[in-house]
Amino acid sequence: MQVKQLILAVAATLAAGSVLAAPVTPADIGAARAAGTLQETWISGASAPTFNIYTGFASGCDADSVSLFSSSSSDTNVRPGSLGNYAAYACTRGGVVSVVYHSVADGSWNAYAPHIDGTQLQRLRRLDQANCQVATGAFPGHVNYKSCALVNPAVNADGAVAKPAGGFSDVEASLFGFDVSAAGTEAEAYVGQTFGVAVSLPLYRALQQAQGLNVGSDDPADAPNISSAQYASIIARNAGYQADWSPILGDAGAGQTVYLERRVSTSGTQASSNAHFLKNPCSAGALASLEPAGAEDSTGTFVVTEHSGSGNVKSTLTSRGSRGEFAIGVLSMENNWRTDSASNQGYRYVKLDGVHPEGGTFDGNGNGIADGVEFARETAINGDYPFHIELRSFVANTADAFGAQLIPEITAALGSPANCADVPRGLTLNPLGGSACGSAQVEGELQVTAKGTRFGNNCAAQQLFF
Repeated sequence: MQVKQLILAVAATLAAGSVLAAPVTPADIGAARAAGTLQETWISGASAPTFNIYTGFASGCDADSVSLFSSSSSDTNVRPGSLGNYAAYACTRGGVVSVVYHSVADGSWNAYAPHIDGTQLQRLRRLDQANCQVATGAFPGHVNYKSCALVNPAVNADGAVAKPAGGFSDVEASLFGFDVSAAGTEAEAYVGQTFGVAVSLPLYRALQQAQGLNVGSDDPADAPNISSAQYASIIARNAGYQADWSPILGDAGAGQTVYLERRVSTSGTQASSNAHFLKNPCSAGALASLEPAGAEDSTGTFVVTEHSGSGNVKSTLTSRGSRGEFAIGVLSMENNWRTDSASNQGYRYVKLDGVHPEGGTFDGNGNGIADGVEFARETAINGDYPFHIELRSFVANTADAFGAQLIPEITAALGSPANCADVPRGLTLNPLGGSACGSAQVEGELQVTAKGTRFGNNCAAQQLFF
């Protein structure tokens, strides 16, 4: 009898464990809320490190317990980082149901904005009331929920977390012109991001023709070049290259309107462009720091559009190219025209000061040491490609306890991920993060860790250490 009871007890324990390890459902979240045991927080800001932010959260989850939630109606965009601007991740952590809402709309400044200027952000509605649907597709090992309802909790409180605990930004808050030290704690995220200058296809081909390159080739080795000075002369307010494309293309550019596809001022991509090309707000004094041209500076020959997201930049470069127009802008290098949809793939990256962001190196036998096209970071890792910016994390003073604990945990995971292969295209690891992932000095190894750092100051020159 005692043996039978023991067997039954063990079976009951195993059954309970299997339930605990199942992916969390909206009903589970509602039950935990009602019981007062739910851990719940909200983070906001940059979109580029989304997958690694997710993996930082998931690394503390019980096995097989993670579910993904999204406002997207798609059954195919199932990987974190491809779920759209509003997502949430839920799991059990030590048996406790836990939820992180993640909003990445309108750029990096929104890691700070709710705590500085009172910006009200949207997130998914509390997941037990968001009316989500189970998606047909799923990120392997997960259950995906789609078409979840959105809410602005500052306007329509839903009983869930009302304000982000903080988040992640492509750049430090000072590049947006703010000191956030009174509102919370800003720290290095130990991740770098590579950016590229992207142009519409007709402009890319015209640049190849003007520079005597292999016209029609999409190999980075055959990419045309634009200098930092030339790009600054396009994007600065009242700059000299805004009448047409003749200063760069000669006669082929005469009469061709200059279309600048920039990001909104809250975007980390835009702040990165301002700092790198215009030294804004890095330098003081007359003409030391140039102002970026905005939509209000548009003329008949110079048309500036401010886009809320990278997807808008890509689709506009594509549509302008389909009309034969010459357009240019900046994108972070996780964007890859080869894998984009047809409506978003009509752009190419140019070399900047002679170096391509997708460039690779080869050993003496002609074998590739790293695939620059696949990962878009090798030249940045080596210190050869300069448009490489370091991310920041931020924990607000008003953060809930779970968020205040989780954001530093995610930051640690960002800088030293459990799986080096999880670092997305275009991102690098800062050598100060302590990662064991490969660096450019190790031939034949997946190159992830940069040779140098700016020590979290994106206005400073990068220093190489190995």
